[in-house]
Amino acid sequence: MKAIHYDAEGDILSISFAESEGRPHTGVELSDNIVLYFDPVLEQPIALILSSYQAMLHAHAQIPLSLDGLEGIPVAYSATILKLLQRTPLNSFLQLVDAPLLAMPSSRLRDVFAPTILQTVTAS
Repeated sequence: MKAIHYDAEGDILSISFAESEGRPHTGVELSDNIVLYFDPVLEQPIALILSSYQAMLHAHAQIPLSLDGLEGIPVAYSATILKLLQRTPLNSFLQLVDAPLLAMPSSRLRDVFAPTILQTVTAS
């Protein structure tokens, strides 16, 4: 992991995993407030951005947050993203668990910034 930065004024948590300059990369909006940037060729995460971080933590403390951004992307990207979420370094922030009753991948947020845990729930 390269860096973690929290912008209190903008309420944005940014986690950088690798340098993106000169590398092919794409961004996928997993939800309204979560964006994952990754290298689709090497299948490596580049950055994870959580906007409205504090508000999102409060709003979704008990209710799962749908990762509905995965719904409209190509299946190849969706499969790659799910693989990335299960591997280091993303699994330090995102923990996949089975949720057979949910049709869409969802997320339960918990103190990502301190301690660094973001729990993601995905359907089987």
